[in-house]
Amino acid sequence: MKYFWSRRDFLFQSGGGISGLALAYLLHKDGLLAAESTDAICTNAPLSGNPYAPKAPHFRARAKAVISLFMTGGPSHVDTFDPKPALAKYAGQPLTGKGDINVRQGWPGPLMPSPFQFKKYGQSGIEISEIFPNLAQHSDEMAILRSIYARSNDHVQSTYELQSGQIRAGYPAMGSWITYGLGSETSGLPAFVVIPDPRGGPIGGVSSWSAGFMPAAYQGTAFRSSGGDPIMDLKPPSGLTTEQQRTRLDLLAKLNERDLQKYPGDSELAARISSYELAFRMQGCAPRAVDLSSESESTRKLYGMDEKITEAFGRQCLLPARPQAG
Repeated sequence: MKYFWSRRDFLFQSGGGISGLALAYLLHKDGLLAAESTDAICTNAPLSGNPYAPKAPHFRARAKAVISLFMTGGPSHVDTFDPKPALAKYAGQPLTGKGDINVRQGWPGPLMPSPFQFKKYGQSGIEISEIFPNLAQHSDEMAILRSIYARSNDHVQSTYELQSGQIRAGYPAMGSWITYGLGSETSGLPAFVVIPDPRGGPIGGVSSWSAGFMPAAYQGTAFRSSGGDPIMDLKPPSGLTTEQQRTRLDLLAKLNERDLQKYPGDSELAARISSYELAFRMQGCAPRAVDLSSESESTRKLYGMDEKITEAFGRQCLLPARPQAG
């Protein structure tokens, strides 16, 4: 059975793979096609019809960026930041007064307290487990939420709920809402970037950073933290000459401009047109964003990149923290 993609379907399905293309009309208009160096390509000049244009917040902003570390498979909250002293009192006893306890496998055992001791730290008096002696010294700089709960005991549904507020896939992720509401100050990189664990994950896959029912422009863009280009197909094919690329881009520009004239109020189409220019700029900006060669040894050591067991995680933490990544 054969399936034929329409042009709209192709652009939607291959959103991450068109990064090596650019819209010739817009690039020529901004004088970018004449540039030979990546310094000229990686510019922060305003994008035409940019859906990520910065928007004024309701209140004065106190942060320039949001970096979320989603620790799939992390340690239990009762062993880290959420002490349950009553567990020691009722250790070894079955849980009663809560009705039937449904679990997916096995049988619920008796209550078991954490094997770790907790201590209050800082002026806030936040209780933190003994397994984090260094982190505990910064307790007054942390806000620990102990009121979060999930409506499902399934890992996938709970992941969706934490990222989007819903246990079903198809709803915008937190990063999509932030991008939609505030925009981005950079026009050389996507506003919402995701750095997945190179070993796999997270549970739930790309739906964890989906734009859901919002325009596709607000979906997270996955970056590879090490090895090769940060985005697949970022560079044009080696056999594609400049003349051939410009011919293709001219044709694509005409098709999009013709549709835009037919549907002048189509914001999705206007945003898609601007994405081609962003894709071109990313050819120069994205490789720089993941290049850590300029970082000092002290910084690399601070992020644990001097140890094999922590190097990969340290790299993932350092990439979004760098000033040029914002």
